[in-house]
Amino acid sequence: MLLCFQGIISKSGWVHLGLTALWLFQTSISFLIQVILAAYFGVGAEFDAYLAGTMIPSTIYMITYTGLGASATVYFYREKVQCGETETSKKFGGIIVAICGISVLGAIFIGLLAGQFVQLSAPGLEFSVQQHAIKCLEISSLSLPFVTIFSFLNGLLQADKRFYASGLGSSIFVGFVPLPIFIWEASPEVLAWGYDLSSALGCTFLLAMAYWRKLVRLGKVSFPELKNAVLLAVPAFGAASLTHSVWFLERTFASSLPAGGISALSYGQRIVNVVANGMTFATSTTLLSYLSNWLAKGERDQAGVFNRQVMAWTTILALIGTCGILIFGESLIRLVFARGHFDDTAVELTTIAARLYLGTFVAYLFTVVLGRNALAVNEGRVMISSGIAFLVAYLLTAPLLQQILSMRGLAIAASIASLFSAICYFWAMYKKYPFLYVAFARTVTKQSGMEVLR
Repeated sequence: MLLCFQGIISKSGWVHLGLTALWLFQTSISFLIQVILAAYFGVGAEFDAYLAGTMIPSTIYMITYTGLGASATVYFYREKVQCGETETSKKFGGIIVAICGISVLGAIFIGLLAGQFVQLSAPGLEFSVQQHAIKCLEISSLSLPFVTIFSFLNGLLQADKRFYASGLGSSIFVGFVPLPIFIWEASPEVLAWGYDLSSALGCTFLLAMAYWRKLVRLGKVSFPELKNAVLLAVPAFGAASLTHSVWFLERTFASSLPAGGISALSYGQRIVNVVANGMTFATSTTLLSYLSNWLAKGERDQAGVFNRQVMAWTTILALIGTCGILIFGESLIRLVFARGHFDDTAVELTTIAARLYLGTFVAYLFTVVLGRNALAVNEGRVMISSGIAFLVAYLLTAPLLQQILSMRGLAIAASIASLFSAICYFWAMYKKYPFLYVAFARTVTKQSGMEVLR
């Protein structure tokens, strides 16, 4: 992928080299954590309980990471121009206090009703597993203020181009999850305390960095300002909510599987995600900024050529990644997970899940490009429509395929829904902005698209 950026990246080669090194560091931390968790818990009821118990805080984190992160970035640029740095930093301070207040109330609400939430989100768990999951949710609900503030600060630091601080904070955010199981006896509840610890440390680090960079200062608490900031990123919030509701539903459906079903799907998805994130790193880091810059200057031909190169390389990487996971997936899973409680049965189930998620893998690679395209031309409705297509397709296929194929059916349904959503996404973007995807369409842009690009 980096080859298609030649001549552009060379201007900031050290920055990209540093970001690549940071990604490798984050990936290593993530792999190490998965190795530890797999060795201690394997694929079984205990890890199912932990995943079910942290499902709600994790889903909230993924939605706010996209939504609040995007709102912080957009709001930063707008307010910095209109109000100046000092006033903007005070507004951000007030917004963070408002986020904290709302999320504390949310944490109390979720903690008090943990039993009802677990029964609703994972109704198929056995009674003993469900009780562990309830305790995990009661504990992990305490992380809610940290994960929401972390999401907002992450977007703020990225807007200020503090990528290294943001990346290091993300590593801290997940890096301390296993720590308590080294001190106390391993259990789902102890691991949930690790979830709280890690999120608190990651949030504290980003808050310290933001304060040091004078991005945040004490200011008047303003819920209207928070509302204004959130409204700037409604499409990102909507798309993230729709996407992550699918993974929430998958765990809900998987709760009725035999013990270990949720764990196997989770491990398989994590293997696929690591490969996909590595292959899209250069795209996700650079594509949006270059496209936005060229389109703002009216240089559509340059933007089109660049984006078509990215699409071509994405196609090649999709083929390489698909073949790699099919051929070497089991070897990779054995290398990463096969120790401790992660036995041959766990390896087999995880390998099956990873291979059946290949449709999701391919769709994700292209969706990263399409998502940056949509953001560059301010095409929020297409983002939302793609998310709706993903959710509807999954709801239509998952229950039926689960009845026929059990765990395999859920992974296949996710792949089918992902590919359907990506095709809809591409078709909608192609119809409005064909110059981004085919060379002969440089002058065939629709009037609606021209208005956006101006």
